[in-house]
Amino acid sequence: MIKKILLIILTLAIINSFSTINNLIIGVEGQFQLYDITNQEEGAYNRYPDSTNQKICSYVFSIAIVDYSNSGTNLMVFTNDTDATVSLINKKEYGGIATVIVKNKTPNTYTLLINATLQNDQIIYKNISITYSCEYIPRELMKVNVLTSNNYKFTLFPYTATIHFAGLKYPLNLLNVSSPSNVAMSLEGYSNLFFVGVGFDKNNLISEFNISIRFLDSSDQQYTVNITIPFLYFSKMNVEEKDITFKIYPNQTDVKEFGINCSPVYSITLNETIEYDPLFIEDITNNIPTPSYEIPGKGTTFIGQVHTQYSIFAKINNSLTTIYSDPNLNVFNNFNFTFPNVIVEPISVPLTLNSTMFSFGFNSNTQYETFSFYFRWNLGFQYIFSWPFGFESGQNSNYSLKASFLKPTYSPNNFGLLTFNNRNLNIQIDNTINSSLLPLELESCKVIYLFEQFHLLRIKIKPTYKEIGYNLFIQINDDDANGIYRQESLVDAENNIYEIVYDFKGRGFQFLSIGDSTFKKSQVYYLNSYFSINPFSVIDYKAPTILPVLIENITFLKNYIDVANKSVDNIIYFNYNGTQTHSNPSASFSLFILNSNTTDSNIDFNSLKFATWNSTISKYQIKFTVLANTRPGPLSFFLWCGFRAITNDMFPLSSQLIVVSKHFDEYGPIFSNIEKVNSTNEFGWKFTIDDPINGFDYGDIIVRGEMDSSTYKFHLTTQNLTRGDKFNGDYQINITLPSKCASQNYIITQVKLYDTQGYSGEFSVVNGIDGIKNVFINYLSDPTINKVYKTCSGENDGIDSSPPILTSFIPILRQNSDGTQYLLFNFEAVDIESGLKDKQYPIVYIQTIEAQTLECVSSIISINETAATYTCTINLPIGFGYNSDIIFSVYGFINNGGYYSGYSSESLNNLSFIYTINNIAFNKVIQITKCSKFNSFDSELWITGRCFNSTQQVYVKYEGDSSFNQIIVPTTVYWSAMFIKNIKPTDKPFIIKVSDLPLTSNEFTVNPIVYNFIDPTPTQTPIPTSSPIPTNKPQTCLGEPVCGGSKQGFCSPSGCICYPPWIGNDCNSQVIIIPQPSTNTSQPSTELPIIDNNNQTSNSTNYLFKSLISIVSLRELDFNSNQVNLYTFDKWIYTPINNIKSQYFTSIQSGDTKSTNPLITNITVTLEWFNQTKIIQFANNNITMNPSSIKYTIEITEYKFLNQLNSLQLVMSALFESSTSKDTCSLKEFGDTSDGDNSNFFKIQIDDHSLYGRFIKRAIIDSKVSSIENQLLDSKMNSVQTSSVSQSFIGITIPNYKQSIIIDPDFSVLVDSKPVSNNDNNSICTSNKSKLTSAQLAGIIIGSVAFATVVIVSVVYLVVKNKKSVLFQRKVQNKLQKMN
Repeated sequence: MIKKILLIILTLAIINSFSTINNLIIGVEGQFQLYDITNQEEGAYNRYPDSTNQKICSYVFSIAIVDYSNSGTNLMVFTNDTDATVSLINKKEYGGIATVIVKNKTPNTYTLLINATLQNDQIIYKNISITYSCEYIPRELMKVNVLTSNNYKFTLFPYTATIHFAGLKYPLNLLNVSSPSNVAMSLEGYSNLFFVGVGFDKNNLISEFNISIRFLDSSDQQYTVNITIPFLYFSKMNVEEKDITFKIYPNQTDVKEFGINCSPVYSITLNETIEYDPLFIEDITNNIPTPSYEIPGKGTTFIGQVHTQYSIFAKINNSLTTIYSDPNLNVFNNFNFTFPNVIVEPISVPLTLNSTMFSFGFNSNTQYETFSFYFRWNLGFQYIFSWPFGFESGQNSNYSLKASFLKPTYSPNNFGLLTFNNRNLNIQIDNTINSSLLPLELESCKVIYLFEQFHLLRIKIKPTYKEIGYNLFIQINDDDANGIYRQESLVDAENNIYEIVYDFKGRGFQFLSIGDSTFKKSQVYYLNSYFSINPFSVIDYKAPTILPVLIENITFLKNYIDVANKSVDNIIYFNYNGTQTHSNPSASFSLFILNSNTTDSNIDFNSLKFATWNSTISKYQIKFTVLANTRPGPLSFFLWCGFRAITNDMFPLSSQLIVVSKHFDEYGPIFSNIEKVNSTNEFGWKFTIDDPINGFDYGDIIVRGEMDSSTYKFHLTTQNLTRGDKFNGDYQINITLPSKCASQNYIITQVKLYDTQGYSGEFSVVNGIDGIKNVFINYLSDPTINKVYKTCSGENDGIDSSPPILTSFIPILRQNSDGTQYLLFNFEAVDIESGLKDKQYPIVYIQTIEAQTLECVSSIISINETAATYTCTINLPIGFGYNSDIIFSVYGFINNGGYYSGYSSESLNNLSFIYTINNIAFNKVIQITKCSKFNSFDSELWITGRCFNSTQQVYVKYEGDSSFNQIIVPTTVYWSAMFIKNIKPTDKPFIIKVSDLPLTSNEFTVNPIVYNFIDPTPTQTPIPTSSPIPTNKPQTCLGEPVCGGSKQGFCSPSGCICYPPWIGNDCNSQVIIIPQPSTNTSQPSTELPIIDNNNQTSNSTNYLFKSLISIVSLRELDFNSNQVNLYTFDKWIYTPINNIKSQYFTSIQSGDTKSTNPLITNITVTLEWFNQTKIIQFANNNITMNPSSIKYTIEITEYKFLNQLNSLQLVMSALFESSTSKDTCSLKEFGDTSDGDNSNFFKIQIDDHSLYGRFIKRAIIDSKVSSIENQLLDSKMNSVQTSSVSQSFIGITIPNYKQSIIIDPDFSVLVDSKPVSNNDNNSICTSNKSKLTSAQLAGIIIGSVAFATVVIVSVVYLVVKNKKSVLFQRKVQNKLQKMN
């Protein structure tokens, strides 16, 4: 799939090289004109040499020759340039297009004269000149930017380096590269992107290799650009053989497959914690096993598959070592998925609307394995069938197959081609007609971007032929044989205008073709190439050029997430440093999360998450979900940039989302135990379904009779448990047969089991599966485990060789209330000898021209010992069968004796049953078929369908509404799409309909995508600890009375332990409940007001005290604690998350200031307000969040230290000020807490109010809990200390780290019980103050500053007026700036 996508990209590059004619004026100047219609892209006229180390240029020019008289003859085009050759293509009656190829031009400027003559009574002569140039590749302007894989995890992307040659005016053509022989390279010329990868070489296990690209400068001097490329499969990790447990399933030499791709599977369990992918590889196919799951204490398990003799290697001591091999493995099967030769029936039945029915069939005595088969008409229109279609009579080892189809009555050819499972059959056409009457030509095609890579194609066909046999189709690309559009897309029948909404994801738009019911295709119409020169016409569409290498500044809402047993929602943010702007919706970005099961063939493009523009922070953002128990480490993802993708592996560690989880499970459920059940009339299987981490969710199992293809379907959920739970539980499926039955094997032919995160285990007898997902992995040595032989009594083992007989077949065409139509079928069958088999449901097939087929599965109305009555109903797609015939057939009647029957259209006709209709109406029906993805906080929606117009309105009904209470007028309307705004945010499904009375569309349910960016309740998943975590020494119990007395706390060996809501070292402070503060959108600061008890509102201005907590700087210190780097923070990017949570982002350039390659270090601060008490977890500690608290989550990405011995120190300032300076006292304290949280605290108190903070002595550093150090810096930082203003500086020292750090501080407002006086040690007072009376004292607690926060936190208490608050902050900021 990835290689296919790259091919699409290169194809788009070629076809995008054409564009519309600039400044082209079409006029009749005489009767004969020449026009230059060469591509107008860079490099068409002015270009670089054909190869980077040469100085020879080649060109291709296109010249349109228009004969306005339409009567000229002997058109000739020529030039006198000996380096040019001319060829005439697309020659038509009005002229043609000439291609002029020029070669061997050295750097210079040239003029090419192109001449043409035309005979029209006399010879008419015209010429046109083209000026062009060849230029050296400018060495001084070219910049080489290289992105290489960081080998976090093995990726399915085939390239490990992306090279961008920037600064060039024109595309490069061919790179002259010297490289190893197993290197894969691809140059995307028009964007100057060069992709490089290297295959695996077990004899040369190195981490990287060099390539050399040779260039020629303007002095004709050769020079070389050398680039180092990492290997695709190279691991930074060595393993020890003693840590490897290898198992092979089955452990035997001769293995018989009992299903497609059910060859042996092996597992490798690595009994150690892994940071990078270890290298295990199989030598025959060079396949690597898939990391699948990790059970705590048992290691990570990798699963792979082998098909023949093999050796498994592991990287041990930097070389590949064989850990297991089997040179004698023999895998075999006896599947036969072929039919005998087909005999085309000579019977042809002409029908009413220009169709003729024909049949074909054959007899076979080869066992039919219930495999699927297909029919294709004239190589373009295909339908895949499976049993029972075509099976007319017999049983699977001896049967007759017969089916009827439609062919056109009229055709320009004598034969049509019917392909049946790769066998081509010539079907004779009864009447040939003049092919010159049948041209269908494109008149115009406009491409309009809608949403999520869905585009609207508005196509107009020249109405040149509307007589017998006309039934037009349009086909987009050719990769989807069923992607055919017909009458349902017709907008204007009079003018032949069609509209198609087409999904470009994963395939783009390369060309379209048109034809009619005779299946004669017109020429293919490619994008941006001229399909007409009189008038000039082109499919004018160019995909935006978005270069993945220009993505930068990647961050996440949460840079570290724990997904143990829970999914986590997140947001990725990034900038694009290219020319495309966010105002261009077609310049789309999208995200695809990869997992261990992702291959290049199973990428689900429907699961892409698309970017929106966040105008607040001027970044793109994409919301997404990381599934529970996703593999730990950097999250693997594709970031799609239009049609190009880049993997996370190409970005530095600072741009990674780190996943943490003690569980890992990306492996689906399997059968761990199976027991067969076989009693008198009942049989089946008992299964134990095992999925020990994610747990089993649901599954589907199909059982078929080997003789009669009788089908039994079972849907399992945990509601069907007979023992155990979703992690390990027992289930049973049973089939009951009547006393009359035929002895035969019953076989489990298909299994799909899904866990709670959507990972699947699979099995199929006839359809290929991913072998490592085989649910029978524990039973591969027993090819009969999926079979139960049911022995039946009676003569000849109960076999009844006379198949059922159809006695009645009545089709009825009816119309729904919305104008669509449906078919109702009622039919009966009998089997006198053994009766019809119960729970078997015949299928009615409805077919029209071009092998279009619908399947209507019946239900049983009644059944007795000899007869059964059936019915089925199916809605007809709009346009199906319009202006053409429809035929019916019915198959799948099974008797209790093991034989089946079915009836082709021809057979129904022979029995005088109705087998065809042709009166399908084409009504005007408003229909909604799809909508864009809708997030719960969105307000806009794209709707697609048909028959929309500007007079319509959209009606919306939300959950709980009794009717459609909201009416919306669309802002943009096409016939097949419309855009609406003002939808109410909702996380519940809602219903829409489009109305244009008296017509109303179907009701369509929109299911919002709901994201929850609030952290879920913390789990007890321990985070690894990298160093001993310090604990506080026992503290002296303080307070009068001690610890506040028996009602407020008690004295423990560690110090005071407080009863909620009391807190502090003496249990004399308690929480104040205050309104939620307003949000500061410019910096992560918070005002926490304490106001007059008689005026406790958030709008009050009766403030008495003010405080400011801020970050002064981030300092890099050497091992002597000397400062070697200093950073301050001026600008933050604000992002609201919800009404209680917001986020701030900034970044610095870390490392040597003189370096040309600094590292961007990102700082992200998330603020969350708590209205009630809640326990959270941080660094393996439970922390109680008090009501009216605000929590800061601060994350800092990789920092580039100047020396490995250096550390970081975050300097925080805490300042507290009173509104009065008279009769005041202040006091500062710093020490250890005593309540067991192992933190430091500081306290700044002025009179009877205080500012209090605690700093946890631990942080999460590089995904591990590590200790940090907090210290007072007042003596070094010239802090302010008066009786009414007091300030402290706290330094949080962070040891040298590699990846990231994370902290989790919080802030609360408290009431205290003891004022400061001049009797307190180290207090500063303006007068001799005696001990105050029983006034209640307020304190502001700034709690749990867990680690290096890069944040300015402004906490304003009791500010007298808003104006004074602003002045206060300005004054404090000025003080801090002077200190810096």
